[in-house]
Amino acid sequence: MKTLSVTLFLIAVCAFASTFARAETGLENCYTVRATADARNPAISTERAERRLRHYIAHEMRSAGGQSIGPTHTQCIRNACEASAIVCRH
Repeated sequence: MKTLSVTLFLIAVCAFASTFARAETGLENCYTVRATADARNPAISTERAERRLRHYIAHEMRSAGGQSIGPTHTQCIRNACEASAIVCRH
């Protein structure tokens, strides 16, 4: 059990270090972008949150050098959903 927790800790440290090193180079500015929605149906709420996220990234985060978008993650609690993605501007 102790070996497993040490291994998970080391993986987390490596992931954090690689993210920090990439941000320190100054080549990219990365942001976590979130959008929320609330509806009667969780499926509709998920769809609305993802649509709001795509709309915000497309219209509000324009960059002349371009941008790269990481995978979208969606989390729901009852009928309220939140979609998030990491966006890096070049």
